[in-house]
Amino acid sequence: MEKIGFIVDSGSDVPKEFVDKFEIEVLPLNVAFKDGDYLDGVTIQPQEVFERMASEIPKTSLPSGELISQAFENLIEKGCTHIIAITISSNLSGTNNSVRLIAEDFPQVEFFLLDTKNIGIGSGLFMIAATKYFEMKNDFKMITKKLQDSVEKGHVFFHIPNLKYLIAGGRIGRVTGAVGTLLNIQPIITCDEEGIYTTIAKIRASKTNNEAKTIKKMVDLVKGVVPENQEFLLASCGGNPAARVTSAKLLEGLKDALPEFEEAYDVQLGSALAVHTGPELTGCAILPLYK
Repeated sequence: MEKIGFIVDSGSDVPKEFVDKFEIEVLPLNVAFKDGDYLDGVTIQPQEVFERMASEIPKTSLPSGELISQAFENLIEKGCTHIIAITISSNLSGTNNSVRLIAEDFPQVEFFLLDTKNIGIGSGLFMIAATKYFEMKNDFKMITKKLQDSVEKGHVFFHIPNLKYLIAGGRIGRVTGAVGTLLNIQPIITCDEEGIYTTIAKIRASKTNNEAKTIKKMVDLVKGVVPENQEFLLASCGGNPAARVTSAKLLEGLKDALPEFEEAYDVQLGSALAVHTGPELTGCAILPLYK
């Protein structure tokens, strides 16, 4: 009889209640400040990262091979015969490839690795969906098929109020960033079909109604990708306390505009994404849920 275990990287923002309930093994990315390296969500928490980013922009790197191996070993010790691993886009991180290579050391389990072509809550929704399918008593083969079929239909949108983090990380050119900053233009980015950041919309920031304008634009973007005749999950996310307030309002806006949603979540932005986009980020995501 198969017993399924789950692995996810910390670049995929999954609510803690799901991690705890389903005993998900989380692979922490490394967050490197000048004073040393930290394990995302283990030896440093998102709010501390956000606070320190006011004076220093850290770097991120892959989870260690040792920790990836330990995740497999932990699940095997619990009797898991099948393992599903879900990671952020392989075009944004080498984590997916590292997990794939290390999985070869554990031939005793049947293994499935999903490249979500996504990041943050956009990737995290895939793990939430996996646990939903598990609760529906779907077997390993059915869960993995539903997840793979969802990749092209999962969408995420992030509003970036401050371009300096994208500039520092080389995610956009300095000239483009300087012009955007000068004109007070704030991008909304998504992950394209290859799982690469791309700008899908721009907002001209103003002193009044900026939050409402941002929420409306993001709700409109989600409405444009709602799967036809299909149930779906919704989520919002935010970084620092002010962004969390906006993300809560964003989720309410999504729920009002799309009342047919199956479930909706407001999630804390993780450190890994914030390092490249800034702690002021708010975002939202949608993913089909196959019954």
